[in-house]
Amino acid sequence: MLDLVARAVTVGNFDGCHLGHQEVFQILRTEAKARGLVPTVVSFEPHTRHVLGIPGHPALLTTTEEKSFFVRSLGLDFVALPFSRQVAEQPFQQFFQEKILGELNTKFLVLGHDHRFGAAGKGTFDAIIAAFPDVSAIQVSAKYKDGEILSSSRIRNALENGAVERATTFLGRPYRIHGIVVDGKHLGRTIGFPTANVQTGAFKLIPKYGSYAAVVRLQNSTAHRAVVNIGRQPSIGDLPLAIEAHILDFNQNIYGQSMDVDLVAFIRPEQKFDSLDDLKRQIGMDADFARNI
Repeated sequence: MLDLVARAVTVGNFDGCHLGHQEVFQILRTEAKARGLVPTVVSFEPHTRHVLGIPGHPALLTTTEEKSFFVRSLGLDFVALPFSRQVAEQPFQQFFQEKILGELNTKFLVLGHDHRFGAAGKGTFDAIIAAFPDVSAIQVSAKYKDGEILSSSRIRNALENGAVERATTFLGRPYRIHGIVVDGKHLGRTIGFPTANVQTGAFKLIPKYGSYAAVVRLQNSTAHRAVVNIGRQPSIGDLPLAIEAHILDFNQNIYGQSMDVDLVAFIRPEQKFDSLDDLKRQIGMDADFARNI
């Protein structure tokens, strides 16, 4: 049950919290402050397309936990609003009256350029204003970057092709993989490159397999350069997918701790080496690249 504080609200999936979303968040914060309201980002969870389409498609740029952390870091309240087919099939007037005005006690609404509520997507910005003329609301126009409209799908495409710098341009920050450090097979340690194996949330988008320069942020808030390998380790035997971070100049036990992996640059695609010596040599080169970028 939510506290009945007066809120300024924006509603959507906000997958990625990219620069377009951030502009909505900034306007929300400004308008809320001017009116003495609590700025609140309301995110449908799970992603609406996971309910209306295939679970896990599209893969998530931000899990609920990652999204909540980012939104709150901007000084905004975050509410995860359960989404279901029943919710999707409600007339937008009913959904808006019960959830937005009732449960959330919304006094001001900020919507993105393409957001729609309710059955058949009939709850457009104009339809909402017509149905609820007493509601104060504004609509934010689409945001462009380098001549392209900002969208979560463009960021997914960039990451699936290893273009993390392009994804960073659209996100306004490096792509982050948050997870828990779990016990692995300790194969990296046997060749002189111990790794922290990161287990991330369900349906999280995994970028193109390969090696990346990254910054990892540990549970104690310290940041370290790292080489991150994403893939199935074909040189060792086509193992299950793993996200492994070799943290440079670091030798501490962090099993069971949370860790953020911020991908900075794509180094090379995943490849199979003829020998462990060749693999060690390449990892050493990758580490030099990550250390100097």
